[in-house]
Amino acid sequence: MTMPATLSVVLPNYNHATLIGRALRALLAQDRPADEIIVIDDGSNDDSIAVVEQFAAKAPSIKLLRNAKNTGVIPTLQRGLESARSTYIYFAAADDWVMPGFFACALEKLAANPDLGIFCGEAVLLDGRDNRLLAVRPAVRPRMNAGRIEPERVGRLLRSTDNWILTGSAIFRRECVLWAGGFDERLGSFADGFLARKIALRYGFFFQPKVVAAWVVFPDSVSRKTALDLKRAEHTLAVAPAIITADPGFPSWYADAFRDRWRFATCRLALQASPIDQSFVLAMGARSASERATLQSNLNCFHGNIGRLVILAGLWYRLRPTSLTALLRTMLAMRKFRLAMRHRFDRQQAPSLDIMPTQA
Repeated sequence: MTMPATLSVVLPNYNHATLIGRALRALLAQDRPADEIIVIDDGSNDDSIAVVEQFAAKAPSIKLLRNAKNTGVIPTLQRGLESARSTYIYFAAADDWVMPGFFACALEKLAANPDLGIFCGEAVLLDGRDNRLLAVRPAVRPRMNAGRIEPERVGRLLRSTDNWILTGSAIFRRECVLWAGGFDERLGSFADGFLARKIALRYGFFFQPKVVAAWVVFPDSVSRKTALDLKRAEHTLAVAPAIITADPGFPSWYADAFRDRWRFATCRLALQASPIDQSFVLAMGARSASERATLQSNLNCFHGNIGRLVILAGLWYRLRPTSLTALLRTMLAMRKFRLAMRHRFDRQQAPSLDIMPTQA
């Protein structure tokens, strides 16, 4: 007799006492709830432990692990992976939340496609200060309707687009994550992206053009400051291509594509900062002395939001991070959807921030 598939959630937390209750409430409210929710506290010095313990007292699926000291999100995710025992695994975030129906939909599709390694949907990107809708991700859909994406197609898609699999809106087949080696700490913030791409290239994935999670961005958050840490960005730029090149699962050309895409992605964040982080943009956006001179000239000449767009367009033209045709196709397909989402995601639509679950 075949045993039913199980689902583990791995939820790292560091000083998110005011937000983790919202994440837990949304996880517990799933119509197909997780079999275990492994919360790993990474040395918090706020009230996080008390909040999680209050939930765990009424929700037996919650298991609390505690790091002896702050180790960082990647080692914490790896610890959670090693503790999980289910067929499928979801890597959550304490400041984000899942939408109703996510787990049921994902497990249904994965059960119907047992050879695929990942299910992924879409996520709304929200401003954490007021729940204002900023964007929908991925920016480029790997396909316009729901369905399988075979490993061979993943390789072809990577030539022109990237970043379709968001960790917060994806559920992984655990055996595939273990096959891929889990989270490589050397890759920093790209560790989960590397993992998702490696699995997709080997096993393929199922894409559902449906919002299944909310990705919350706080301009002054630790994660955003980390993303704008020049040393970290340069470290990933130096290390990741070498790891990609050494891995036979990746196409031989992908390391070069990754370099330019990483430059563009990090510069885009630096251009969103107020004021623009010019030193970051110059360091990451220029591949030569001539490009640096051109970029410096543009930074001197163009200012404000118009200037940001001009500089970003110039970076896109040089680095070509994604197919403009594919980007426009996705934007057109999502136009009505975005209008509906802007009305839906206001302050009242977020799960309650109350720290206690509503039921035992």
